[in-house]
Amino acid sequence: MLRVAGRLAVLAILAAAVGASADGASADAATFTLLTHPDAMGTLAQHKAEVGVSGDHLIYTADDITGATLNPSGCLSFNFMNPVGELLPDYPPGYAEGIHSMTGSFVLDVDLAAGGAVGMNALAFDGFVAPSKPQAKQRLVNPGDPAADGSHGPVNGGPNAGSYSASSAANWALDLTLDWYYDTPFAGPGTIDMTFNDYGWSGFILPVSELTASGMANVTLDDPLGYFGGTSDDFEAWLLAEVAPRLPQDAGWLLFAQAEAHPDWTNPMMGMTTDGIVGTTIIAYAVPEPATVLVILIGLAAPVLRAKRR
Repeated sequence: MLRVAGRLAVLAILAAAVGASADGASADAATFTLLTHPDAMGTLAQHKAEVGVSGDHLIYTADDITGATLNPSGCLSFNFMNPVGELLPDYPPGYAEGIHSMTGSFVLDVDLAAGGAVGMNALAFDGFVAPSKPQAKQRLVNPGDPAADGSHGPVNGGPNAGSYSASSAANWALDLTLDWYYDTPFAGPGTIDMTFNDYGWSGFILPVSELTASGMANVTLDDPLGYFGGTSDDFEAWLLAEVAPRLPQDAGWLLFAQAEAHPDWTNPMMGMTTDGIVGTTIIAYAVPEPATVLVILIGLAAPVLRAKRR
């Protein structure tokens, strides 16, 4: 009886694993990696505008700022800081004086197949500021972290959660609220220089299989904050032309999200104050569980199946 029970337990585990991996998704944590381009590693989204230069600070759009001293290849995920009084006449309204290209990853507790509740488990973004300067770091705040000790504004480390609608009818919508802190080069690495309480990501998680002309015809996607307004009247066409070709071949999902808010707390000595604006554009991808996992599980179950036949 014990032997039979053990075999049944193994079979049950195998069946659960197959069921969870058959569609490439489960309720387990999913790691999303920021999409970058080889030309964009260690560079800014766009260099600070020069007198007489106009255009936006986004990349791969029709009115990019170009020039030998700029970065026409740009980056895909970036953070911008808009200190009060720092805009120049040649800047389009609302764009930032300081822009950091970002690399890194984050972990979501989400069922990518069924949708539903989303939790954020980790956030590790590093932003290039300038040569010889430390990386600007963005990190998640959880309850009990130093950034949530009451001396850095109202940040409490929660809820770090949201929702995901896994259907084209809902435009694959993602909404997520998180607490995070900014470690800038201002005071060197390992410092808390700004905090953000209930910072809201808004966007979508799109299966890469839907990133086709027919898939885009069934949805209405946009950058929620309008950063791409006037540069790409058809945001879905921009995704197909500029993002889809840059995704790794094994990417299963594309995540796009944006956020913009005033800091809830800043180091008193920083140039940024709580009247400034910090915004973020996130373009990231997740890779499904490798098929080798199933091969290993089936291999482990083979002796059980043979024993059962005997």
